[in-house]
Amino acid sequence: MSVDVVCLRPEADFHEVGVRPPEELRIRYAEPAAVPDADLTAARAVVLASVGPVLDRAWADRAARVELVQFTGAGVDRAAAAFADRPGVVVANVPAANAREVAEYVLLSTGAMLRRLAFADREIRAGRYRQVRGQLSPAAVRSLHSATVGVVGLGQIGLAVARLFRAVGADVAYSDPAPKDPAAAADLGLRRLDLDDLLSSSDVVTLHVPLLPATTGLIGEARLRRMRPEAILVNAARGGVVDEQALAAALADGRLAGAVLDVYAQEPPQPDAALLTLPPEAAARVLYTPHIAGVAYEAARRLYTEAWENVRRVLIDGLPPLNGAG
Repeated sequence: MSVDVVCLRPEADFHEVGVRPPEELRIRYAEPAAVPDADLTAARAVVLASVGPVLDRAWADRAARVELVQFTGAGVDRAAAAFADRPGVVVANVPAANAREVAEYVLLSTGAMLRRLAFADREIRAGRYRQVRGQLSPAAVRSLHSATVGVVGLGQIGLAVARLFRAVGADVAYSDPAPKDPAAAADLGLRRLDLDDLLSSSDVVTLHVPLLPATTGLIGEARLRRMRPEAILVNAARGGVVDEQALAAALADGRLAGAVLDVYAQEPPQPDAALLTLPPEAAARVLYTPHIAGVAYEAARRLYTEAWENVRRVLIDGLPPLNGAG
């Protein structure tokens, strides 16, 4: 029996949050290399996570009947190139369904860094309570409400991040050549700056741009040097937006106070990656998480439900897909 959909996410991912794909569709769940040729040739849609190995053109070319490549998240860089120049194929995503979760992550992780919570936890577990209590003097700990926060990219997620920081009293600026909702930005009292001015004036810089040719390496050595030595960089966007070698050097040299890293140029990163082999003092100023800024039960239900509804819309209802990128 031929299939309608090749799904590169495990079926258990959907069941875990109570989302049921359309029963009318015949679905093959498998890793890319394990999809039988007959199923890949017959499939009209591919469903996949935004995070994972990049699909190559040879794999995509075998999917000759595919008309919809549906991501269960916002990012499409994993497959956009593989299906480029296929006018009959639409690459679609689920934009900003987890915007609130990413915004919560950025606010909470930034607060943890400014208050040095992870550092305190490690020191106490190591039996150094008195020493760490002495180190965490008022001069070493900062508040969220007094911070100047620079948001790079004011799409739906960037705007959600700005809204939370404004709610706790922070001064928020943004850099975006084409903000999605300038009126909302004005209502929040956000200041619009060019990127270099934002970097040089912010205590916290948080990135919320897609990975495109124009944004690859956006934050490199020159721009890191514009940041304040006491500043923190938060990357919950895509790893390739930051030059990781340059960031590692800035942290190791003490030119940057810290970083929150949820995404990496290669995922999972290699054990010898520059950001994972920092000197101990520099590593203690980094909060690492495994691409989970948008991960939560509520977000997953929204993401998966919207993704499968779009597949139903195209394959069953015969309607044009929503949120197509091409």
